[in-house]
Amino acid sequence: MPLKRWKDVPLKIKLMLYIVGAVLVILSISTAVTISTVNYQAERLAYLQGVELAKASSHQLDGEMQKNMAIARTFAHSLEEYDSRDREEINQMLNNLMYHNPNLVGIYIGFEPDAFDGKDAEYAGTYGHDETGRFVPYWNTINGEIDMEPLVDYNSGDYYQLTKRRLQDTVTSPYFYQGIYLVSYVSPIIYEGEFIGIAGVDVSLEYLDKSVGSIKAFDNGYAFITDNNGMLVTHPIYRDWASKKTLYDFDDPAISAAAGNIKNGKGGTFETMDPATDKEVVVFYEPISTGNYSFLLVIPKEEIFAGSKILAVELVMISSLSIFFMLMLSYFIAVSITDSISKIISDFGEIAEDAVNGNLNSRADLDVDIDFRDIPRGLNKILDAFIVPIRETIRMSKSLSEGKLSARCRLALKGEFKQMGDSLDDLAQHLDDVIDDSNAVLKSIQENNFSREVFINGEGDFKVLTEGIEETRKTLLQTTNERIRAEKALREADKVREKELHHRIKNNLQIISSLLFLESERFNNKKVVGAFLDSRNRVKSMALVHEKLYKTGSSREIDIQEYSQKLLQNIVDAYPIQKQHVHINTSTEYILLSIDTVLPLGMIINELVSNALKYAFPQEMRGKIEVIIRRKDENILLQIKDNGIGLPEDIDIESNVSLGLKLVMILVEQIDGIIEIEREHGTVFSILFNIENSD
Repeated sequence: MPLKRWKDVPLKIKLMLYIVGAVLVILSISTAVTISTVNYQAERLAYLQGVELAKASSHQLDGEMQKNMAIARTFAHSLEEYDSRDREEINQMLNNLMYHNPNLVGIYIGFEPDAFDGKDAEYAGTYGHDETGRFVPYWNTINGEIDMEPLVDYNSGDYYQLTKRRLQDTVTSPYFYQGIYLVSYVSPIIYEGEFIGIAGVDVSLEYLDKSVGSIKAFDNGYAFITDNNGMLVTHPIYRDWASKKTLYDFDDPAISAAAGNIKNGKGGTFETMDPATDKEVVVFYEPISTGNYSFLLVIPKEEIFAGSKILAVELVMISSLSIFFMLMLSYFIAVSITDSISKIISDFGEIAEDAVNGNLNSRADLDVDIDFRDIPRGLNKILDAFIVPIRETIRMSKSLSEGKLSARCRLALKGEFKQMGDSLDDLAQHLDDVIDDSNAVLKSIQENNFSREVFINGEGDFKVLTEGIEETRKTLLQTTNERIRAEKALREADKVREKELHHRIKNNLQIISSLLFLESERFNNKKVVGAFLDSRNRVKSMALVHEKLYKTGSSREIDIQEYSQKLLQNIVDAYPIQKQHVHINTSTEYILLSIDTVLPLGMIINELVSNALKYAFPQEMRGKIEVIIRRKDENILLQIKDNGIGLPEDIDIESNVSLGLKLVMILVEQIDGIIEIEREHGTVFSILFNIENSD
């Protein structure tokens, strides 16, 4: 088109031609680039999702393995600090652990010869021991129920010998034992710097297979585990490959290369043809920190990249629609531009006329296209530079005169207008700071906190105010500190007197106990000696209360759990013959009780447990006594059970002439309790008393 004729073309037509041509070129190029970039990013994102899923699953399995190792490690550390050396007690602990951890196949400990209690010869060939008598109990559920047997192959097996050589936690490779494949988590027991044994747990491969089999990726992905030598530990499709096939057996260079990385504890990804499904897959593998294992995630390639193909088609459709809509939009853009220019020219004429007449309130309309909006905005800015600072100064002065010290200049002024606004802001800020600081000090004083100082001192009359507040605060602080020191000194003195009182009572009761023992030595009559022994045990139960109060520093409350365990130990020590064939179990909760309750409660326990030891198991009859103390609703329940010969039916506890049983009834009444007796399968004493009455 000739230049002269082009100038005659309306601006609206020119804009449409320019916009449409530019949009066609830009959208075509950007669509091609976007599709290429999105495909790349989608594939890369799919890979990253696979890597993250593999890592997350690896960490999940590692968490389960760490949980199993933590059981072994915790038990090993507990045995390092264990001083009682009671085989029966340890076996009870192992039994409880098996009961509360049903996912475990077995749990065990193994000590070096005579390293546990020096009594291996006494236990040789007994239940749970082999012919050496070493303390090597293995509690397991291999045959269905929880049972105990001695460990085997501890002189050659990796679970024992490898842990002994390395002196660190060990996770074994899968091995076959009594018809199942197991993995062992073992921790060494170190005492005074020397290896004395192991503690470990066993988990079946079936359990690991279920854990891994629950992990899903996309629609048809699956996961499995190998050890660091490439041996398959689990496989959800071909379960018979587990512990029989290695990654090297597939004769695939990519799989073999990954097996090499796994052996070196590295993670990665590769593409291959899946030997299990004959599909192209992407394999992600990550090491599992606990033990020599790796987690492998297999995802069909077509599922990983399905999203990117769909996205490419959608982008082509979106770009086509965009071109169509841009053709429509170009017309409206051209119209809006020409209309805005006409409107701006009209506004300029009106504002010029108002300014000549002295009316500075007139403003240009900003409701134009954003590309032209700076033109009317610039004109309005010139007008505001004159009238807005004047109005803002009037507003600030009025607010300060009304006591509104938070008022500030809201505008970004310049030149001399800025100096005026800054001066007013500085005055308001200073007055506001002085008042806020003084109010903070006065509020702290009202809350009995005299440490808050006056940080901002005013000037003139305000200085007199802030100095007066600070002097008042200092005086109150000094007075309060002196009162606190005096109260603290009184509390410390009372605490020392109470502790000394408990110490003296404990010493006096111990002297009485010793005198009773010395006096009993003068008699040969067993009943007389037994009476002295009963009295001595009663005194000991009371002395133990004051000993606990003295040691803990508490003046009124005692942990009944700790107290009852110590009391029962004292009772058992007093009957060494019965101790050999009667076992005492305790099940007590942590409950704080007052001394007024613990004293009679301890004597009740002493009387009933002593009677059971003396009379419930005649002629070295084997049995057990169980002591239970627990909360029951708003009450506390004390139960003392034995499976001995039982309390004879002709004995009525309320009219019995026995001093011990009379004492029990008196003590139960003292704590406002209720006592019940069951005589089937031994004897059960149940005493229920209210917590409030015990305080």
